[in-house]
Amino acid sequence: MATPRECETVTSWWSGFRVGVAKLGQGTKISILPLPPAWSACLAPGPPLLKSLFRSNKAAAQDAERARDPNFIDVRRLIAELTDDELMRSADAYFAKMSLASEQCRKPFGNPTDAVHQTRHLGLVLEAADLFRGAQVLDFGCATGWLTLGLAQMGCHAVGVDISPNALALAEGLKKARAPAQGGGTLAFHAYDGHRLPLADDSLDRIICYDAFHHVRDQGATIREFARVLRRGGRVAFMEPGPNHSKTPQSQAEMARFKVIENDVSMPDITRLGVAAGFDKPRLLLQFPQPFTVEVDDYNAWAENGIDKAWAARAMTAWSQQLTNGQCFFMVRGEPDDGTPDSRRAEGLAAQIEVLRAARVPAGQGHGLQLELKLRNTGRARWLTVAGAGQVNLGIQVADETGRVLNNNFGRLKLPPGPIEPGQEVLVSGTVKLPEQADFVLRLEMVSELVAWFCGVGDSQPALVRQADLA
Repeated sequence: MATPRECETVTSWWSGFRVGVAKLGQGTKISILPLPPAWSACLAPGPPLLKSLFRSNKAAAQDAERARDPNFIDVRRLIAELTDDELMRSADAYFAKMSLASEQCRKPFGNPTDAVHQTRHLGLVLEAADLFRGAQVLDFGCATGWLTLGLAQMGCHAVGVDISPNALALAEGLKKARAPAQGGGTLAFHAYDGHRLPLADDSLDRIICYDAFHHVRDQGATIREFARVLRRGGRVAFMEPGPNHSKTPQSQAEMARFKVIENDVSMPDITRLGVAAGFDKPRLLLQFPQPFTVEVDDYNAWAENGIDKAWAARAMTAWSQQLTNGQCFFMVRGEPDDGTPDSRRAEGLAAQIEVLRAARVPAGQGHGLQLELKLRNTGRARWLTVAGAGQVNLGIQVADETGRVLNNNFGRLKLPPGPIEPGQEVLVSGTVKLPEQADFVLRLEMVSELVAWFCGVGDSQPALVRQADLA
């Protein structure tokens, strides 16, 4: 048996054992020798490196076996052999036989099996994208456009691109068949030649790649295109398969049948390519790809006493095995110019409202209520004042003496041209109609249009104007 001095390649520590890998002639031998007692006492139990070593050897053996298989498709060779025109024709043929009733047009609810993982993955990539109303968003590789439509319904200005004319025709059909959402954003679809995105430099806030990036020919060139069209502080969010995707039976079958690229997505490669293009290093959103089913008695016991160690070990083992089955990650193109959030999202919205004057319009000069107020931005977010999602106005609600709101959209007063920075004060004045209700109370509260009322997301308080207090 090999001794530690014979170990030529690597020596590792694993749970109190010394693991050596030695090359002897044409073979490889593994020696596992106990550590000296004093050393073992000083070392905490480490990760299961021996299991990792066995897995690596097994993977190497599988790769060698695939290489001998005449039917095995090397994705790198396929990329080199297929022309752009062939890739476009293959994608177009895939969508040619579909209709608006096809499962591809009903995603993520096409069928019960796929809906389970598609909705789980969709929630992850949306969280990674960190969307907000009014955001300019690209759905890269949009296919039938189901996600692009969803982005527009949420109030984003969404653009979908794809290399397949047939896919884009289906997307346009879905667009016509679905009524515009109240408060929704704009929606457009464009053809993509596989090289240059049909968008201007610095024109996007977000890009979403949902199961599309592993189909591209040149990952580095695509990431550079993402950097070109994203604004500073913008981000691209991915939901993609892992580093061995091309070797799976399903990928092999699809590459053979449809002549499409089913490439691997390697995080070391993505990191290198992203940083070179001007992105920060990727960050990943991790969760269990497959949830656990537990008995209620176990759950109640964990809530009371903490998770059982055996269950925790089982969960971590399963998580480790499934870690790269689906990778959700995002990259940010630098940081915004000053890092200040704005009112297109609810976080950081807060205000202080001071009523300087509230009086009826003098007789003979009309009807209504004159208001003069001083507003202070006490939050972290910059207030936008241009029309659209995230525009901050003074909202006026009508309540009765008990505080019950009778009309939560009674009126608005616009702010002076902004933006209004954190800590800044502004004066606002205007005339609003008088409510018809007797003994009314006006609730004056800041609102970010199509986003949130300030009192609902922070510690802001409304200012009250009672009918009895009017001059």
